[in-house]
Amino acid sequence: MCGRYNVLPDAAAFVDVFDVTQGIDRLVDRPLYNIAPSNQRIETEIPIVRTSKEGERELLMSRWPLIPFWSKERFLRFSTANAKGETVSEKPAFREPWRRGRRCLVPTNGYYEWQSVPGQKNKQPYHICLTDKSLFAFGGLWDWWQDKDGNKVESCTIITTEPTEQLQHIHSRMPLIIDRSNYDRWLDDTGEKATTLIRPYSEQPLAIYPISTFVNNPMNNEPRCLAPLEARV
Repeated sequence: MCGRYNVLPDAAAFVDVFDVTQGIDRLVDRPLYNIAPSNQRIETEIPIVRTSKEGERELLMSRWPLIPFWSKERFLRFSTANAKGETVSEKPAFREPWRRGRRCLVPTNGYYEWQSVPGQKNKQPYHICLTDKSLFAFGGLWDWWQDKDGNKVESCTIITTEPTEQLQHIHSRMPLIIDRSNYDRWLDDTGEKATTLIRPYSEQPLAIYPISTFVNNPMNNEPRCLAPLEARV
């Protein structure tokens, strides 16, 4: 799954990695070290990249998680922060945006996962990223929702898939990572072709390292969330 991640907004990096031509001025101007889905107390907006009506890459801030267009409520009784890749084209919350080709890229510098440890009460958190800690992208979906007053909200979900062999010991799922060479294919191809990209990431090894339980509190938005644990003697 992907319930928590980080992104360090850098306009130049976004333009370079995602070839964004529109909306770069919308990029949040502060580091997001510990992003969690919206809840009753706080609304979470995250940067996403999609194809504009003009056929160019645009950046915008989108609510996370996704609110299905048919929902009567802003907050659902079930989670839509993640969409299982194997069934994303079938589930009621996701099949319409998938059919309409509303795929997006969710920029990130890494994500967090928690591992159960035998004999230990608290799970051990890990940070998972590219080995050079550079910007990359999860595959996502976006959709529109309208409340009873007619206000439109754009929201998104992050797609997940089976883990790589490297990650199996930590969790049974991982976010869908779209390689840079496949950005056009994910954003612009038909659903049938995009489906072939829903697979564990195999382009390069990922960096995985344990971090402090400081990250457990989603209100903690500091560099300390990313700090590796000191080696134990």
